[in-house]
Amino acid sequence: MKKQLLLVLTLTQSIHAIDNAHFYRATNLFQEPRFERSYLTTFDVSVAAGSTKKARNSHRDTVPLLDIYGPYNMIDLGVGVPGKNLCNLVDMTLVELSRTPGRTVLDCNCDPKYQFGFFSVGGEFNIIEANIFYTQNLTKGFFFQIHAPIRKLQIHDICFKDISPCDDLCPNKETPIWQTFLCLFNDMLNQYCLSIAPFCKTGIGDTSFLIGWTHNHQDTEVLDFIDMTFKFGILAPTGAKRNEDQVFSLPMGYNGHWGVPISADLALGLYDWLTIGGHVDAIFFAKTTRDIRLKTALYQSGLIKLAKGQVTIDRRSLWNAGLYLKADHITRGLSLLFGYTFSNQNNITLDTCDCCFDPGIINSDEALQGWKMHTLHFWSEYDFSKEDSRTGVRLAAFYNLEVSGKRIFKTSIGGGSIGIDINLNY
Repeated sequence: MKKQLLLVLTLTQSIHAIDNAHFYRATNLFQEPRFERSYLTTFDVSVAAGSTKKARNSHRDTVPLLDIYGPYNMIDLGVGVPGKNLCNLVDMTLVELSRTPGRTVLDCNCDPKYQFGFFSVGGEFNIIEANIFYTQNLTKGFFFQIHAPIRKLQIHDICFKDISPCDDLCPNKETPIWQTFLCLFNDMLNQYCLSIAPFCKTGIGDTSFLIGWTHNHQDTEVLDFIDMTFKFGILAPTGAKRNEDQVFSLPMGYNGHWGVPISADLALGLYDWLTIGGHVDAIFFAKTTRDIRLKTALYQSGLIKLAKGQVTIDRRSLWNAGLYLKADHITRGLSLLFGYTFSNQNNITLDTCDCCFDPGIINSDEALQGWKMHTLHFWSEYDFSKEDSRTGVRLAAFYNLEVSGKRIFKTSIGGGSIGIDINLNY
C-alpha cells in the first residue's frame, strides 16, 4: 500500500521553477497543488537565464531598454532641484537650459522621436537566476516552505543618443546652451553624486517563509481528482536594495520592503492524463522610509534624477493570476504543460514632509506607476521515480515567454530544474 501511495505521489506532484514576479524578466510558472502526504520532503532547484535590449513603455510600445519610462528630458532636469548655486557653472547651465523655448510636434515634422533636449538610452540586460525550495509536509495536510532566489543582474552596453532635431529651426542639436550642457554632462553627474556606469550584481533575493494547507480529493465520479493548496507567510527583504546613486541600479528583491504573500492553487484531473489548473497570489507590502532620488519637475522623464529626499514608500500590492493545461505522464514519465500568467504591480506612492518637494510632482514619476506583464509558459518534465523507491527524482526544462505588458523589460527566460521527493513515512 505504501508503495502504491508513493507511485501516486510521483505521478501527480510536480513543482516547477517559480519565483515572485519582477518587471525585468518574464514571470516564472507558479506551483501546482501540493501532494497531501504526511512527512513528505521536497527539494527543488531551478536555473534560468535570459537577455534583452528592448523594453515596453507605458503605451506597450517596444522601445530601447532604458527608455522604459520614456526618453530623458534634460530640459527640465534641474527644475525644482533644491540647493542650486547660480555661481556654479553646472547649475547655471541647468537653469539656462530650462529657460530655452521648446519645440512643438509640428516643428519636428510630427515625429516624437526627435525632441530638443532629450536623450534616448539603450543598453542590454542579462539575468541568471536560481531558485531554491525546501518544502516539508507535516500532518493533516499542513506543510511549510522556504524559498530563496539567487540572481545575477547586469545592465551593460549603455548608449546615450541625442534625439534633438538637427534641422534649421531653433532650438536644435547645435543650440549653444545644449552643446554646453553636453560638455558639462559628466561634471553634472559628479556634482550630484550620480553614476551612469554599467550595473552588475550577484546576490540573494528576498527570502520567503510560508505555511500551507493542501488537500487531494479523489472520491469523485466524474473527475479523477480535485486538488487544492493554500499558502501564506512572510517575505523578508534579504535582497540588496537599489543603489540610489547609480542611475541604472536594480534591487535584488523588492527594494527593502517586508511582504505578506498569500496564494491559492486548484487542479482538476480528467481522463487519467489531463490536468487543468489555476492559480492566484498576492503580496502585500509594508511601508518603508528612506532616502531616494525624486522627480522635481512635472515634465521631467527618464531615470536620471538629481534631487534626493527622505520619503515614506507605499509599494501597494503585487498580484498574479494564471491557468495551465498539463498532459500528465503521456508516455512513461514524460509530462508536458502549457500555461499563462498575468502579473500586476499596483502604483507606488510616496509621502514626504519636506516642503522642498511637491507630493503631486514626485508621485507623477513614471517609474512609480506600476507595471503589467503577460507571460506564456512552456514546460516539459521527465519523472524518473520507481514504484519500489522511497525517493522520486524529476528533471524539467522550461521557457517563459514575455508576450505583452507595460513598463517592463522584454526578457524571456529559459532553463531547467531538478526536484527530489523523499517519503519519510515510507
